[in-house]
Amino acid sequence: MIERELLAHVRALIADPRFARNFHQPIDLRDVTNVQFTAASIREAVRLNPFGAGARRAVVVTNDVVFGMARMYQILADESPDEVQIFRKMDYGLQWLGIADAKAELLSALSQAPPIPGLD
Repeated sequence: MIERELLAHVRALIADPRFARNFHQPIDLRDVTNVQFTAASIREAVRLNPFGAGARRAVVVTNDVVFGMARMYQILADESPDEVQIFRKMDYGLQWLGIADAKAELLSALSQAPPIPGLD
């Protein structure tokens, strides 16, 4: 995962008229093994954060380096109105989001999601 992917995702959310600031978002980074971010790009993602009060984001990771980058984001976003938690297991993240019962449907939808605009 590279920084332009992260920032393109944030900008796609901002531009999507269906996006609601109180959405709960699972972020599946279990397959990510390499990250190419600068501290500046993480700060930019925090600055652009479109999520508001009541929103929860569960970041699910398996790689220690990815965990560290997610933790850096979590620390920098501490003053944001939304909540960010990091998990090692998808089940725990979905449970925290309150959507564990929809796991199969959610994972199917994520696997069929279109590419993020701007990454072509």
